[in-house]
Amino acid sequence: MPDFGLFYKEWKQNKALLAIIILVSMLSNPFTVLNTYISYQGCVTHQDEWVGTCVFSINYLNGTFISVFWIWGVVLAISQLGIERSKGFFDFILSLPYTRGQIFNAKFLTGGMVIVGPQLIGYVLSVFLILLLNPEKVIHFHHLSIGMIFISLMAYSLVMAAGALTGNIFSQLLVSFTVAILPFLLIALPAGNLEIVFGQNAAVLNTEIPDWFRYIIPIMFVVPEWVMDSEHYLFFPIAWSVIFYIIGYISFVKLSNDRNGYFFLWKALDRPVQVIVIIIGILGFGYFGYAASESFAGYLLGMAAGAVIGFFISYFAIYKKTKHL
Repeated sequence: MPDFGLFYKEWKQNKALLAIIILVSMLSNPFTVLNTYISYQGCVTHQDEWVGTCVFSINYLNGTFISVFWIWGVVLAISQLGIERSKGFFDFILSLPYTRGQIFNAKFLTGGMVIVGPQLIGYVLSVFLILLLNPEKVIHFHHLSIGMIFISLMAYSLVMAAGALTGNIFSQLLVSFTVAILPFLLIALPAGNLEIVFGQNAAVLNTEIPDWFRYIIPIMFVVPEWVMDSEHYLFFPIAWSVIFYIIGYISFVKLSNDRNGYFFLWKALDRPVQVIVIIIGILGFGYFGYAASESFAGYLLGMAAGAVIGFFISYFAIYKKTKHL
């Protein structure tokens, strides 16, 4: 368990951001209920001017701010790792009389409590408001409110893990986004290229994909339409949160800080990741080249362009060191 002094340090360094996240996360859910009730009362007061009847119903899928709470997890993780590393604070932090594991856990627990606690309080307050105001219909309330807690924690864990692996803010964000769509890159992109090369005869294309499979992709939870599907799919953000925490913890404890500013803190990752980026560039641009031209020549031209673009992007991103802010 981290020392109290580490929690205090996290609060002092990020208190403005933490306070904003706490207030917004706590009040947004009850505000949704109150705002809908006020609109309903306005309808009742000016019923002669409105067309139709006034119905007090709450649909959390339409215009609900809590559906983007995952953004706070991203911003907080960048502040705790990416910004601190870019400003050169980590040499001081790692010199404190604490283990690396304690430092990471203090950061993660602080962020986790700030993300989960206020949202849970806001959910409970909203339950009381709904019971008090008694709307005729409440749609997707429990599913979306509870689900966003897990999804926000998943987003936070992902960006924290990326920050523990990388040496600057740009690489932290790029790795986070890549991992968020990685199942698509590893499965759908090769499958699309197989379809171009072999046509519909490719065996993998004839395999029926179950509905739950798309929720393996973390970025699918960014769009709130997931709330219309089974609540059992929330298992995936929970599982991803645990996996990302483990990756982040091990990376923070094991990797040295002397490559601060480079894309990866672990030099052994540079070349394999560059090769993967080039392959993805080849497959991605090849697919879009074929889609644009509907010809195999366009496919080959796209692959060539993807190889060149993938090489230069990976080379300048991975091997160019950034300076402290």
